[in-house]
Amino acid sequence: MGILSSILGFCGFGIGTSIGIVIGYYMFIYFQPTDVKDPAIRPLIEQDSKTLQRLLPEIPQWVKNPDYDRIDWLNKLVENMWPYIDTAICKTARNIAKPIIAEQIPKYKIDSVEFEKLTLGSLPPNFPGMKVYVTDEKELIMEPVLKWAGNPDITIAVKAFGLKATVQVVDLQVFAAPRITLKPLLPVFPCFANIYVSLLEKPHVDFGLKLLGADAMAIPGLYKFVQVLIVFVVLLFDGRVG
Repeated sequence: MGILSSILGFCGFGIGTSIGIVIGYYMFIYFQPTDVKDPAIRPLIEQDSKTLQRLLPEIPQWVKNPDYDRIDWLNKLVENMWPYIDTAICKTARNIAKPIIAEQIPKYKIDSVEFEKLTLGSLPPNFPGMKVYVTDEKELIMEPVLKWAGNPDITIAVKAFGLKATVQVVDLQVFAAPRITLKPLLPVFPCFANIYVSLLEKPHVDFGLKLLGADAMAIPGLYKFVQVLIVFVVLLFDGRVG
């Protein structure tokens, strides 16, 4: 009796599944949703400039805006120099961070904080265009557009109470529109006294953060907190560089 029940149950499951698949396929093919409308298709020549910019956001600034100049030469220069720029920036970052870390860790009873890996990756930033202002003052104003989708590997190891934790930054994306002002201009090298850097709009900064190998950005609220912190840091350091 038990065997017969099992056979009948198996047959019923198979028949029910087959009928369900057939009915589902029939409904998918022959029943169209009523709340979905076909999009209006218009030639690109009939679209206005704002619509085109929304449809094609990756068009370089020098194409969309005649005030921006094409600077392929700068992108080529950065691409060829990037391995050396990467090494120089990382070395400078280590030298700056080392005394600061050494001064701060005794306050928090931390044994050590060190960079296990520090590289900006193999992908250099890209400058789709740059706008240069001509003024009567002794200054030079430039507004480059910066886009960087990099593959850095920044791993920081923290040791405390006999335990070790690692924090890793990966998959960095930075989209920014800085304004760089060189003033006053001088007749001696490097031909300017100070560099002023400001941002024309809120930059887009996104990255992956791994804590002990796990995705820390999956923690609720952390991503929003990081974005607010980035804006605060940008506003704090926005101004004269040197």
